[in-house]
Amino acid sequence: MPGTRKQFPQVRPRRGRSIPRTVETRHEALVEGPKPIPDAHQADAGTTNEPPNLGLRVFVHGVFGLVAACAFVLALWPGLLEVAVPGFRLERLGGDTPIRVASFFAFLVALTIRLRANPGTRPGRAALAWAQFASGVGGTLVQKRREATVMGWEGGATVRWESHGVPIELSGYTDTSRNHHTRFQADLRLSQAFRFYALPRNFLTKAFASSQVWGVILAGQKSEDRERGTSGTNAAVSEQMAFMVEKEVTTGDPMIDAAVLLKSDNPDLAREFLSDAGVSHWLRELNGSRKGWQLSLVVKGLPDLYQFTLTIPGVLGEAKDLDACRQLMEAAVGRFADRGMLDARDRKAAGFGRS
Repeated sequence: MPGTRKQFPQVRPRRGRSIPRTVETRHEALVEGPKPIPDAHQADAGTTNEPPNLGLRVFVHGVFGLVAACAFVLALWPGLLEVAVPGFRLERLGGDTPIRVASFFAFLVALTIRLRANPGTRPGRAALAWAQFASGVGGTLVQKRREATVMGWEGGATVRWESHGVPIELSGYTDTSRNHHTRFQADLRLSQAFRFYALPRNFLTKAFASSQVWGVILAGQKSEDRERGTSGTNAAVSEQMAFMVEKEVTTGDPMIDAAVLLKSDNPDLAREFLSDAGVSHWLRELNGSRKGWQLSLVVKGLPDLYQFTLTIPGVLGEAKDLDACRQLMEAAVGRFADRGMLDARDRKAAGFGRS
C-alpha cells in the first residue's frame, strides 16, 4: 500500500538534535504466517487530525446502521410489520415477496451509506503521544512490519531520531505472554569494551541478579551455546552475560545505589557512567515514575558494535515519561561522546536498517 505523508508543525531544534523532518507513516504488508498480536502503540499514529465533519459522520454511521439492521430483519421476517403496525396486512401489498425485496434493497442502500460515512478509528492516546514525540525530536514515525521473534511480536509504530550522530529508536514489542513493552534502543560503536546491566533495586531484582542464580543460568546456557557452535564467541549468550555472576557494582552515590542494582564487566567505567549528572538525574526521574525498567549495554555482533537498550514494561503513552526516557538515552550517548568512546569511523554501520 503506498505510503502517506503528514506534515507536523515545525519546532525549534534543541542543541544536539537533527532538524525536524516530515513525519511519515508507511504501511507494509504483513508476512504470511501466524496472525500477529496487535501493536499496543498502534499508530495510524502519524495521523493526529480528525476526519472532516466527524460529528456528522458518526451520526450518519449510527443511524444508517440501525436502518440496515431493521431492513435486514424485515427481509427475513416480513410478518413483523403486522405485529408492529396495528391493522396492517401484508396482503394489501401483494404478500411477503414485495416486502422482502424492498427491505433487502433498503438494507443494501443503508449499508452502502454507512460504509461511506465510516468515521474511522481515532488514534489512541499512546499513538498521539508517539506522533507528537516524533515531531518534537525532529524524527520520523514509521510503521514496521509485525514479525514473530524470540522476544514475541515486534514491529509496528517506530520513532527514529539522532543524538550526537547516533541513531536512536523508540519501538514496542509484545512478549509471548501477550504483555506489552516499550523499548528505546541505540546501536553504537565503542572504542572501549564495556557491558552493563541495570535494574531498579527491590527484593525480586536482587534475587534475579544474584551470582548464584546466574551461575546456574549460565551453566545451562553454555551447553546450548556449544550445541549451536557459538561457544567462546560474542554470539554466545553465556559470554555476553558472564559478568552477571560478578558482585554488584556500587557508584558511591547513595541515591543511585539505593535505587539501582548494577552489574558490569568494567566496574570503574560503569561507576563513572552512572555518576554522570545527566544520566543519574534522568535515571532517578525514570525510577520514580516507572517500575520494572531495564537498562543494558551488550555486544550486538561485531567486536565494537554495541546495543544500548532501555526497556519499560507496558505502553508508554505519557509525554512526560517519553521525554524522561529520551533525556536518559541522549544523556548516555552524550556521555559516551564526551568521554571519546564513540568510534566515528563508521556511523552508518551502527544505524538502523530502513524498512
